[in-house]
Amino acid sequence: MKIAVFVGSIRTGRHGRTIGQWALDQLQARGDGHTYELIDLAEQDLDQLTAATPPIMAAGNYDEPKTIAWSETIKAYDGYIFVTPEYNASMPGTMKNAFDLLKVEWEGKPVGFLSYGGGGGVRAVNHWRDVVNNVGMQPLEAQASLAFDDHFVDFQFAPNDTTAELLEAVAVELVKVGEKISVNA
Repeated sequence: MKIAVFVGSIRTGRHGRTIGQWALDQLQARGDGHTYELIDLAEQDLDQLTAATPPIMAAGNYDEPKTIAWSETIKAYDGYIFVTPEYNASMPGTMKNAFDLLKVEWEGKPVGFLSYGGGGGVRAVNHWRDVVNNVGMQPLEAQASLAFDDHFVDFQFAPNDTTAELLEAVAVELVKVGEKISVNA
């Protein structure tokens, strides 16, 4: 499987890139024969969703060059771990926009969540579950929710054994679900 660690925050001073890179390093160190790569939304050149044809009707045929490039990036993966902060009890608008630009590229693929925030980003994940279910993704039961009190020191990401265990649970389920989908495809 080829799995993307998708960092969804683009804020200056964000924790997402640090958390995403840590997760990528942990996943690659598993040596499980799967490929793990980082997609950082801050490094993508995307427009707002303004296309006349909604992605659900476009069936993967887009007119905008930036959306075409984004489509190629996303469809190259068999599964995803969304690294999402919680902003005002939900996911970041920029991450949701990037997700909404596409439809068929996400369908049927497993997705896990590595969230963070004051309460661990749980409310963002709850919203994400509704969104990904709507496009036919397979959200995992396991999730790694990192509360600032438990996984940060002086407001800096400080992973510990529990942090690694939470990520490992997501990785194990992601691979299991992804391999099951591949066999049934």
